[in-house]
Order: sequence, then C-alpha cells, then structure tokens
Amino acid sequence: MNSERKILMILTSHRLDCLRLCMDCLLAAGGLDTFDRVVFLLNGVRGRHRAYIERIIHEHPEIHWDTIAGPRGRGRLISGLQNACVRRYPEAVYVKIDEDTFVCRGWIERLLQAYSAFSDDSELALITPLIPNSGLGLYHLLQLLPDLAADYNRRFDFPLTDAFDAPVWKYPGVAEWAVRRTIDMQQTNRRLRSVVTEPYRKFARRFSINCILYDYRHWKEIGGVPEQDEVGWGEWVPAHGKHNLIIRDTIVQHYSFFVQQDWLDRTTLLEDLRRSNLPHTMPRVGFLNYHLPRYIRIARQVPRILRRRLGMQT
Repeated sequence: MNSERKILMILTSHRLDCLRLCMDCLLAAGGLDTFDRVVFLLNGVRGRHRAYIERIIHEHPEIHWDTIAGPRGRGRLISGLQNACVRRYPEAVYVKIDEDTFVCRGWIERLLQAYSAFSDDSELALITPLIPNSGLGLYHLLQLLPDLAADYNRRFDFPLTDAFDAPVWKYPGVAEWAVRRTIDMQQTNRRLRSVVTEPYRKFARRFSINCILYDYRHWKEIGGVPEQDEVGWGEWVPAHGKHNLIIRDTIVQHYSFFVQQDWLDRTTLLEDLRRSNLPHTMPRVGFLNYHLPRYIRIARQVPRILRRRLGMQT
C-alpha cells in the first residue's frame, strides 16, 4: 500500500454551509498532506460556492488540490465525477466524502490502518467508518454503547436494523437524536475505543456511502463507480461474493439525507455540530448570530411549502 498514491475526493453540489463546516473540520483534523491530491468534485457548483473553493485552494498552497467539474444532478452525474477522478489518478487508494460529512483528528489514519490490515483481501470492496445517522452506523453504536441503546428503546418504538432504510434514515427525529448523542466526535471515539475489542466487521449489503475508501483494484473489478453509485454498489457487492468493512471504533458525522433535510434545516443541528467540534470557529455568542442561519434556511423553504400547499408542486 505504501507505494500507492492516496486521493481524497470531496463531492460538493449545493450546500455551501455544510461544505464550510466540512472543510473547517478537515483542516482542523490535519492529515490532508497525507494525500497526493485533494480533489473537489464539483456537481453543478458556481457563484459564491465556487468562489469559496477557489479561496480555500489559494489559502492553502501546501495542499495539492485539483478540481473536476460537471453539471448538477444525481446518478451518473455524480458517479461520473468519481470515475473521471480515478482515470486522472489511476493506481491509487481513494477516499470519497460528501460535502455534509464532518471528521475529527485521526479519521484518515484509522481508514488507512484498516485498509493496510486488509490490503491482501481480494474480496474487499469498500471501507467505511461508523456514521451515527445511518442504519449501519446506528446499529453498531447501539450494540457497543448500552446507555445509548437504552435511551433509543425508551424514545423510539422501532426495531433495531442495519438496513440502509432503517428508521434513522426515514425519520429525522431519530437521525437528530443519533447525531446529538454522539455530537462530540473526539469524545465518542474515546468511548468507543474503550469498549471495542473487534474494531473491524465485514458485511455485504447496501449502506450509506457518505465516507468510503476503495482502491484501484476494486474500481477496475467493478468496472468503475456504478451509475447509481450507492444502489449499484449495494447490489454488486453481495452478488459477486464480495464484502465491505466497517470500522467500529471511529465515527464521522453526517448532516442529513435528502428525505430529512428540510426538517433538520429547521433545527440548529448544523450550528451545534460546529460548536461541539470546532468551538473556536463559532461567531461571537449572541442569539442572532446563533439562530440567523436557521432562520435563513427556513425562509428558503417557504416558497416550496406555499407551492405545495397551493397544489402547484407535487
């Protein structure tokens, strides 16, 4: 593995507020110099969003940046950006994170340690850390932390499952609870490492790919990132007798899935993620400074809500 290049892809489309926190977390965590390239995958990015990325690149010349741009959209417009990056930088280990994924110190070291430990495993497809608001992540969290499991059982009348469409994916109240109970990433990682005796667990089913690692061997084997990336991987891995790997003592936080986004945007979860992990980057304490971003997010929803109420939008 030491001879292979390491490439970090940051997929970004429309959430500049999330990308700001994502980048602040990455820069605070350190380790970006581990990568031979840090590549922004620009999914229809323009205006202030593009200007922010250009400023980050200018302000951190010590990091080897690159950008790959394409039109806004899902499916092949996302997988195509990843495939273009792999073709530009072949024979590498690739880490892909989404714009609303937040990390803390040590995250990349743990991913690379896991890859090194299983580098001879020809059946390995993807590696993921534990993500609290995903079905797979919450399933392992509740297995490992009994107090969390007890609170979950008190609050929610849902079965425990590691399916991608588990209650934590369907219901934003469950997702917010999962993130808030683990909101301090360093503290949660310390708790996990005090109890985890089996840090790696193999599995073979669809999961939320907000933070993944894969290598060039796997990319060639699957024939490139599938057009419907998460769905395609989820079908291909078990169908071909392969498996993924979850790192059970390392979390990264993810803000929201599309089915939850409007609901969560009406909360202060995004601000609280920053306050809990990067308090030195918070604006001066004050009611307006703290709540204004939430009010702006709510205001942006009003036209869509009115159109829906008036029957102008399905």
